[in-house]
Amino acid sequence: MYGSLYANFPQVARPIGTPRFSMIKVHQDAHATTDPAVPQLVLRSLSRSAMTHNTVDCGEGVKSLSTVPGGFYVAPANAIADWQSDGAHDISLLAIPEDYVSKLLPAPPSATSTNPLTPMLNTQLVDPALDHLMEQIWEASVEDNRGNALQVDGMLLCIIGRLVAHADARSKAQNKATAAKPLDPARLKRVIDYIDARLDEVIAMPDLARVACLSQHHFARVFRAATNMSPHAYVTHRRIERAQHLLIRTDTPLVQVALMCGFGTQAHFSTVFKKHIGVPPKRFRIEHSGQRRLAAAAG
Repeated sequence: MYGSLYANFPQVARPIGTPRFSMIKVHQDAHATTDPAVPQLVLRSLSRSAMTHNTVDCGEGVKSLSTVPGGFYVAPANAIADWQSDGAHDISLLAIPEDYVSKLLPAPPSATSTNPLTPMLNTQLVDPALDHLMEQIWEASVEDNRGNALQVDGMLLCIIGRLVAHADARSKAQNKATAAKPLDPARLKRVIDYIDARLDEVIAMPDLARVACLSQHHFARVFRAATNMSPHAYVTHRRIERAQHLLIRTDTPLVQVALMCGFGTQAHFSTVFKKHIGVPPKRFRIEHSGQRRLAAAAG
């Protein structure tokens, strides 16, 4: 899973299940280690601990984790993790490819996230059933045969099911908490200023959430509550408003207007513009040519 990185730690590695996932048990002394990015979710179960301090940073700031055995941590895929601990401990690590989860639980078209486990990523929880399932998987994989692999498959489904249940419960709690806390004016202005300054660029949800200092899920909810639009719809709305201004006030060629408003091609720009305004950009410019002449005379 982590290649030579864990070569300095006593460990046992096993392939598990019919999809051939990876699982290792590792003994670690006090250390500061950077785990490289791997293309799987990594489930970390703490089974023995003499630590009083244990932290991780997966790119979202340093988080303190429990040092009590039974702690279960979900490390996001493709994230570099900086670990620090001050005592000996034993952990189990199970790597689950993201496409395995997405095939089991495809996200609905309107979802703001494609991963149903998003609320659990880079977080810790205590669930004795998860620890028990991890141990059962390890015991079942002592002998690598089809019967044991199928049993492991069933236990993997149980783990995913429990994690999704935790994620759903956490989302509901977060939704309830944010329902009473709309996006405050200062954060909203900061986000809108960020959007307006970058209408000619790709504007991604993670960037907007970071500007607001909120998780993506929280940000999407409170932004909609504040503007009556999703972040994506609002960005498109502002792009169209800028395009209207350029079409009325300037003679900028349509292809340049498209690029200045964040559309990759003139054809895409024309399609989106007509959908929102009711007429293509060229016709809109002709219909408002009088306003352009008035603006030029006033200027």
